[in-house]
Amino acid sequence: MPVKFQQHVDIDAPPERVWSVLTDPALWPGWLPDLDQVTVGRVAEGATFQYQEGGSQGAGRITSLQPQKQLRVVTTKSGGSPVTHTLELKREGGVLGVGGNDCQVDYTMEYDPPGGFISDFAAGGNPRDMMKARDVVQAIKKLSEGK
Repeated sequence: MPVKFQQHVDIDAPPERVWSVLTDPALWPGWLPDLDQVTVGRVAEGATFQYQEGGSQGAGRITSLQPQKQLRVVTTKSGGSPVTHTLELKREGGVLGVGGNDCQVDYTMEYDPPGGFISDFAAGGNPRDMMKARDVVQAIKKLSEGK
């Protein structure tokens, strides 16, 4: 059973600016967990990429790309389980969600830890991954607001 870590953040920038941060592979090491270097041909649904974290290699795939709404990336370290990173954008402010210049980002990181029920239980309370999810949204905020 997959474990999930969720965070959200309000960003003082339009969704278009936030989306440009999320879809610029040069910025991925600044917010995507466990990724130091990335090689992406193009950012499109179904596209694959290679990445490096320290001495480890990994591969990834963009499984969903809905412009200015959702980006879902699955990463897999060599010999590891896949980790799904889902980012959803929502325009904030304005009237009925129209015309606002702020953005909310909802981030979910999920994976299925090896070891069955006991591992699922332990991973669900994993403070390291809770902090990792928090750090992702804070990094996206910082990059998007230019601070």
